[in-house]
Amino acid sequence: MSQEGMKNIANGVQSEVRFSYNDWQKWLPEDGEMIDGKIISGSEQVPIHWKDITQAFQNSCQELKPGELVHDQYFSLYEAMSAVELMDPKMDSGMIYRDCASPILSFEEAVEKNKVQVDNFSPSQLIGIVDELLACVASWLDGQPLVQTIFTCSYLHKVELIEDTYLKAYCVGILKSCDLIWSLIQSGQVFEEEDFCCPSHGCSLQTNVTNAKAFASLKEVDENCARNVKKSGRKPEEETDEQAKSKNLLYQALHTRIKFCRLFYSFFHHLLGTKMNEPFLDVVKASNNRLQSMYAMIPLIKDTCILGDQAEMNDCGNNCMMGFNPLICMKHLPSQFPKAIEIMERTKACDYIYTLIGRLLRATEVVEISNIDNIIQFFANFSCDNPDVLSRSALQHLFCETFKSCNDKKAMNEIIKKAIKIFTQPPILNNPSLKGSQRALEISEAFFERSDGPISRLLFTYCCNRSRQREKIGGLLEELSAMQEEASQCDEQLNVIMERIDSQLHHRPYLGLWGLYHTCKIMEYYLLLGFELDLYGTYEYYIVYWYVDYLYNHRLSCLYAADKHLQAHEAASLDFRKNKNKKSKKKKKVSEHTLEIQLVDAKQSMCKGYLRAIDGFVKQEKMAHQNSKYDNEKLRYEHRILPFMNVYSPQLITYEKFTEVREYTRAALATATEFYSSSAKFFNMAKTKLEEISKPNDDVTNLIKITKTNMVVMNLLASGHKKESKV
Repeated sequence: MSQEGMKNIANGVQSEVRFSYNDWQKWLPEDGEMIDGKIISGSEQVPIHWKDITQAFQNSCQELKPGELVHDQYFSLYEAMSAVELMDPKMDSGMIYRDCASPILSFEEAVEKNKVQVDNFSPSQLIGIVDELLACVASWLDGQPLVQTIFTCSYLHKVELIEDTYLKAYCVGILKSCDLIWSLIQSGQVFEEEDFCCPSHGCSLQTNVTNAKAFASLKEVDENCARNVKKSGRKPEEETDEQAKSKNLLYQALHTRIKFCRLFYSFFHHLLGTKMNEPFLDVVKASNNRLQSMYAMIPLIKDTCILGDQAEMNDCGNNCMMGFNPLICMKHLPSQFPKAIEIMERTKACDYIYTLIGRLLRATEVVEISNIDNIIQFFANFSCDNPDVLSRSALQHLFCETFKSCNDKKAMNEIIKKAIKIFTQPPILNNPSLKGSQRALEISEAFFERSDGPISRLLFTYCCNRSRQREKIGGLLEELSAMQEEASQCDEQLNVIMERIDSQLHHRPYLGLWGLYHTCKIMEYYLLLGFELDLYGTYEYYIVYWYVDYLYNHRLSCLYAADKHLQAHEAASLDFRKNKNKKSKKKKKVSEHTLEIQLVDAKQSMCKGYLRAIDGFVKQEKMAHQNSKYDNEKLRYEHRILPFMNVYSPQLITYEKFTEVREYTRAALATATEFYSSSAKFFNMAKTKLEEISKPNDDVTNLIKITKTNMVVMNLLASGHKKESKV
């Protein structure tokens, strides 16, 4: 650029001079284009004489002031920040080849030059390669790129060149298994870029080997391994006892790995519905048996990892096994910032696979649940363990295949009906006179059909990772709110129809209660998930606990109302049957909602305990608070409850109402000691309610421990213990 052009730059921070591509067109003929340093115009070639403008450009740049920028309109600050400087080792991953003492050979070239072994492996070599490959698979499932994990094993590039039957069968089994896993994860669409690296960068998991041939080869080597184990158990005369025992142990370890690969491949092959003529529940049962067998094998594989050959230093300074090279696929990757990929250690990979199989076993339990409320709770509990992307995809696949929620709306409608019937026993599902009304059936069926969408998306949300769940809940709440509003309208219409049939009958808000219940639960989940993701400052705890307490109050109201409906239905059923069997004495049935009422009531008491404790900390200035000069509590409050703005019910609490209630509560107690004492009483109430639960599970037991600890701490603070400490 000329000196004249530089002087025309407008003064000011981040000012720009834009050049259009059309400005350069004047150097070309009207019908011309530039190719390889020449201007082509029809049949005429005009050579271009290049001129070095580096020094002139640098001289012109000296006239730029700080904050000024000259760039083409197609090269903005965004492109500048994300650009990779080619040939710079710190920015260009391709420059890593510069440190290699010898060229990186493809698998075919390495085989031709006898640089890699393809036959006559010892058992220890096979175990080492197999374990390293399993570690690569675990690293891939953990979110690392395919080309920098699984395809660092050169044997997978051309399995037909492998002459050893054991290694060839194992590599084919791994490729087939990973291809099925890829399909399962892609079909589920519950992964994000931080969960799973989707691009394959030109590497393919497809092989020319058919499924039948792959299973046959794995079965053959499995049987050969079993014969070798049996044969090695008989000690030859020329071997010592120690040698015979060591040899037998090697063959047992290899046999376990081959069998594991066979079961691993078989599990995903059958799970993805390759046998369409077989009932899916039978497929899941058989898959569960395979998972149980694999679950028992992993500890054996982990204990014998030491028997395999270990990694050695190669020419490029990388510590890797024979047949593995972390740079073999680097040319498949686009130019990018160098990313250090660490393959899991073998024992750590075994632990990862062991946990994965345990989660898959747990996921298969969903096929035994037929109530949508219980299914939703199962998905929520499953998500609490922060499972990997494969487990979440498998859970969604199992649910969809069992209930056909994606293809058969009738199946989904039926389990929704069953859940509502258990929750409130609405007359539309029980009363024969209302069932006989065509209009009533049309209204209710329309609601059940439309509620399929929000419930399916709720289950999908639980299958995403924890941070993405919170992101998606905002849109989900709008759908649940619309479903709840429609349920209320449906209740009103059904009530009018019932009164026409019999003036003594009424259709109370049965369907609306069910919708409100799920809306409250997902709102609570949204707020409490923020603690797990560490999104709140300590000065926001009061806002969150206060609103959760408000939501618990609404959920309790729903449960009490639903319990009342269930009791009324039970009483009506007993009156109907009393003339048939007057002498029979029926035990009082425990309510469906008793356990949940006790649990929610205890959690609400815990929330009140936390609120009183925070009030005490604020009173004694133990808790840090935001700087009012740079922060605004109203803005924070509205930001935290932003997704609740469009919710039909429960009603949104404004900041003004929140501050009014907070000041009223704080005015009731004068000193920090009183707040601590009140907090201890609430924690004691929560502990008492939790201890009343019969057959407590692990979650209830943990809550009891928390309430006991908090009660003791609050009593200590009330007595003046550690008065000068800070939170």
